[in-house]
Amino acid sequence: MKLAHPDKGILFIERMMVPAILLVTAVGCIPLTATSPAAIPTKTNTPPTPPSEILDSAHHLIFVEAREKVEIDTLDPALAYDAASSEIIQNVYETLVFYDGTKADEFVPQLAESWSLSEDGTVYTFHIRQGVKFHAGGDLTPSDVAYSFQRGLLQGGYSSPQWLLAEPFFGRGIDDISLVVDGEGNCADDRYCMIDLPAQTLKTACEKVQAAIVADDAAGTVTMTLAQPWAPFLANLAQPWGSIMDREWVIENGGWDGSCDTWQNFYGMVSKENPFSAIANGTGPFVLDELVQGDRVSLDWNTNYWRKMPRIMGVFLWEVPDWEIRKAMMQGGDADRAEVPSEGYSEMKKLVGERCEFDLYTNGYDCKVIDDFQPLRVYLGQPAASQDVLLFNWDIKTHEEDPNPYIGSGALDGNGIPPDFFSDVHIRKGFAYAFDWDTFITTAFDGEAIQSRQLPLPGMNGFFSYAQHYEYNLEKSAREFKLADLDKDGIPAGQDPEGDVWTTGFRFQIMHIQGNRQRSIIGESLSINLFEVNELFVIESLGRPWDAYLRSNRVRPIPIMTAGWLEDIHDPHHWFEPYTQGSYASRQVLPEDIQAQFKEILERGLAETDPVKRAQIYKEATNLYYNQCIGLPLVIPTRHFYMQRWVQGLIPNPAYQGTYFYTIYAE
Repeated sequence: MKLAHPDKGILFIERMMVPAILLVTAVGCIPLTATSPAAIPTKTNTPPTPPSEILDSAHHLIFVEAREKVEIDTLDPALAYDAASSEIIQNVYETLVFYDGTKADEFVPQLAESWSLSEDGTVYTFHIRQGVKFHAGGDLTPSDVAYSFQRGLLQGGYSSPQWLLAEPFFGRGIDDISLVVDGEGNCADDRYCMIDLPAQTLKTACEKVQAAIVADDAAGTVTMTLAQPWAPFLANLAQPWGSIMDREWVIENGGWDGSCDTWQNFYGMVSKENPFSAIANGTGPFVLDELVQGDRVSLDWNTNYWRKMPRIMGVFLWEVPDWEIRKAMMQGGDADRAEVPSEGYSEMKKLVGERCEFDLYTNGYDCKVIDDFQPLRVYLGQPAASQDVLLFNWDIKTHEEDPNPYIGSGALDGNGIPPDFFSDVHIRKGFAYAFDWDTFITTAFDGEAIQSRQLPLPGMNGFFSYAQHYEYNLEKSAREFKLADLDKDGIPAGQDPEGDVWTTGFRFQIMHIQGNRQRSIIGESLSINLFEVNELFVIESLGRPWDAYLRSNRVRPIPIMTAGWLEDIHDPHHWFEPYTQGSYASRQVLPEDIQAQFKEILERGLAETDPVKRAQIYKEATNLYYNQCIGLPLVIPTRHFYMQRWVQGLIPNPAYQGTYFYTIYAE
């Protein structure tokens, strides 16, 4: 691959790949040759070329990563909602603001030189950087910025991340343009329904979007007016869906023309029909060279980049399904990084010369050389941006004519549980104290996880390491069950002469997805531990096919469910909202008074811009969640990956979508 080095004015020819692998175009895009406008080239059934014939990392000018799979859904920033697509977008496109190094809740200017916020917290004014060019040669203007956000909101759809921007602009709960159109969302995810609506209705909705995001090219500004103060707004803008596209280029390539008369024709776009799923034209440090689905993604550096040039000349992500080949690439130095399965850790461990362990307090890695003759560096212990939470169903759905099989008799008689079983806080706490986190982490995660003590993640504003949390303690579990009053006679179960849960016992089933080892261990662990608390406490773990489990989850017959969440933005609101107000709260059937308490707290948290004061607000939410034992945070998986020791500059920001390659260099 030929790469021009602008600083030294010479031509490097790096023998990283055979000529057929990379196609460098003048505009950094892939020409569309298939009949579908969004067709992504796919790998042909040709024999794989041995790594030794393709790669030569002697100069380390190209960062090479061998992955088990290379699957990119779409490169349209308005639509991409998967990590693989977002990683490419993050390196090719840019946003108005970006993260400040390792800090996931502090931001620095990127395409905006500066910004200001009105006193009431609803109007942002961004001063757009001048002299920035898109890869295809166009100049960045405020109109491009406004158009990018308007296009995203109007394209909408629940398969996209646009709900994260819709709520700040239109108000909590208004998470798609279909709700702006008619207040009911009757045409949600249905383009043909949207097209059939009255033209004036559609135009009015579009004009509302355009009025909220206004460009002034002469002044060099973009003004965004929110429906209410939204503290995590900048966090939304820093993510790939806040990327800025070239308005003229988008229109030329079949995108929305910017008219309020036509936007409905692009509503609810999906990747297979999206003209920007396989091409890209950003302002970022890297240009898309080639994307071949199921084979490779290659990025070249942007020779017209407005900042200092990257210190690597390109990125090559290569699909290498065979672990033995990936291992050989790492051993021979042909890959800077490779995806390592858990069964390969012991083999890679022998090649580790430097060990880096994550420090929760400094939000960085502490590295130590352990064998200077070995080539690899291992990174351990950084918490993932996800966690599982055990949820109790406060009002289990059942019918006399169609009994719920998961709750046995449906009564407090030792052969089942009543539908409101988990509405008693002491029952919930009894279960919480019966969960063994250490055993779960060892058996289900091979030690690659930490106990989650609250909904906000470690290092996040609103996370408190000293916050109250539940622990594995069967004595405390027994104490809570004895305090329960399921028959509602005002007498604690442990003292009730007429009998209650402590003397009657219970029996029900915990459902999990068939083949999901981690989820099955949850039920099995609770079954063993609760039987130890009281031999009358019987839980059966039941595996069901995915579709059956999903249906049951939605219609609420399951007594206990496990709900995972992968964050979109690194902010406490994004964690409390789904578990206390949104879909998970609905599936738990949380009482209105409980939801109202959380709503009041979260609205104050959204309106507060002072980080210290805001943290204290979310501390209130954490205490309420703990005291009521709404759900039980389980574990946060930790990252474990390997890299060549010559690779430097990796920033372990948990809010990044994959790797941000701009800061990486070889040494």
